[in-house]
Amino acid sequence: MLSTGSRRKVALVGLLASGATVTCLDQPFAALDSPSARVIRAFLADVADHATRTWVIADYEADPRLPWRRHVALG
Repeated sequence: MLSTGSRRKVALVGLLASGATVTCLDQPFAALDSPSARVIRAFLADVADHATRTWVIADYEADPRLPWRRHVALG
C-alpha cells in the first residue's frame, strides 16, 4: 500500500519518462513533500526548452520558480 504522495510520485515518473510529445500535468505538486516537489520543478525547468516536447501544467497558481513560456489565466 502506497501513500497518496508515493502513488503520485510513481505516476509522475511514468509521465516524465513517457517521451510523449505533449504531457499534461494536473496539479503536479499536490500531495508531494518538499524534496519531491523540488525534483519535479528541477526536471520541468531542465526540459522547458526541449525541442519536441510540450508540457501543459494545470494548477491554481503559476509556480514562479518555473520558466514559463506562456501563462493562461482562466476565470
